[in-house]
Amino acid sequence: MLLGRKAAEELDTPVALGLATWGGLHVMLADGQTDLAQAELDTVSVPTNTPELTQLAGMLALCQSLVAAVDNRPTEVNSPLELASELAERTGEGNAYAMGFGPTNVGFWRLHIAVEIGDHDSAITIAEALRPDRHPHRGNQARYWVDYGRALTLVRSRHDDAVMALHRAELISPHIVQRDPIARDTLAVLLRHSRRGSSTDEVLRGMARRAGLPG
Repeated sequence: MLLGRKAAEELDTPVALGLATWGGLHVMLADGQTDLAQAELDTVSVPTNTPELTQLAGMLALCQSLVAAVDNRPTEVNSPLELASELAERTGEGNAYAMGFGPTNVGFWRLHIAVEIGDHDSAITIAEALRPDRHPHRGNQARYWVDYGRALTLVRSRHDDAVMALHRAELISPHIVQRDPIARDTLAVLLRHSRRGSSTDEVLRGMARRAGLPG
């Protein structure tokens, strides 16, 4: 991450700096470095005078919203999300710099952020209005199903739907469900509340075994 940032600073272009920041964001958040992530975002300004740059600017706006959510700054979550939505309406579905930015991707991030801040009712509403197959990357489609499943897990009457959402994710990208800590934690929660002999119990326990979970 540091080498990528250094190379971007040597190039000193909005594209290089923006891509380096975007690429390093999840690493920083996984390490709990929200202050560093925010500082990196604050140093980048990307113009929106081409479709490609507009998509990059939109992704960085989504990053701003996610960092605010993770850093427990709820009043700062919506403004960058709205900006990203406006930019996505301008670009339509795109894939500049292999980011997959567009209205569907903004919906994915809205879903993820809603789950992150604990607004599971909104997360379910957002998820059910999306068409995940419109996104160009299967990994992102799978993460949509994981996030949808996480939200459904907290609704007692939607247990079976939550299991099937995780199953959809596994069919699309098995390693995400089997190795991602968030997906594995969701499986563990579902296992604790599963009923032997229920319509989805066998599906759930199969996923748990493949993820290396006891059950």
